[in-house]
Amino acid sequence: MITKKQLNKFLRKWNVELHGVNYMQALRAGSMSINEFDFFRTKIRNSTPVIFDVGANRGVTVQRFLQVFPEARIFAFEPLPGMFQELSAKFSNNSNIGIYEFGITDKKSSSTFYVNHSLDTSSLLPGEKTGLNSDRSVKKVSEIMVNTITLDDFAFANNIRKIDILKLDIQGSELSALKGAVNLLRNGSIGMIYCETYFIKQYQDQPLFLDIAKFLSEYNFKVQDIYNRIYGNGSIAWCDTIFIKSDLD
Repeated sequence: MITKKQLNKFLRKWNVELHGVNYMQALRAGSMSINEFDFFRTKIRNSTPVIFDVGANRGVTVQRFLQVFPEARIFAFEPLPGMFQELSAKFSNNSNIGIYEFGITDKKSSSTFYVNHSLDTSSLLPGEKTGLNSDRSVKKVSEIMVNTITLDDFAFANNIRKIDILKLDIQGSELSALKGAVNLLRNGSIGMIYCETYFIKQYQDQPLFLDIAKFLSEYNFKVQDIYNRIYGNGSIAWCDTIFIKSDLD
């Protein structure tokens, strides 16, 4: 089995290092002794953090954030019309939560959105065959047009100067979203990034884990740990990763 030391040696060429103290124990046990939301609780002392949930889907992650930070100010983005309506109805009584029917990318525009067999896998990128069971989930059933915006533009328009947690789960478009947030990143306005990262190309032209890690290292982010690992054919296929600013480490 690859050791944490060996993996860090490989990652250091991009100024990336795994810092989670339970990393190797988790690999052996197959589960985390501390989950990502417990980690957020230990790092964020502010009772009213600003959280961006990009790819909010049906709101499961929004609800988990609210369990940890009941007074959080949450901006949730979901371009799929049916899910947007479901989100809007679910959180209509919470004035601290804003729901926005946008795709987040590196430009303000309109774009083709691929609606897949499993709605959770729908994406701005067409699906790719990998030989894994997930191929059926990303099979396209229709296409729609959605409006897209950048995080920089949204934050500027809404006078948002600090994002404590940026969550990205947008099926292969995570790096594009980050490229649309370069001003926020350059200004140190984002504290932590909770991002779905892939080790296989489940979508066409999809950036992988190291592409995202390399990009974020340019803005002084390091890998804190990986969570919710999914395996296929004996290898890791994708996971959730927390990237943290070095001065928060």
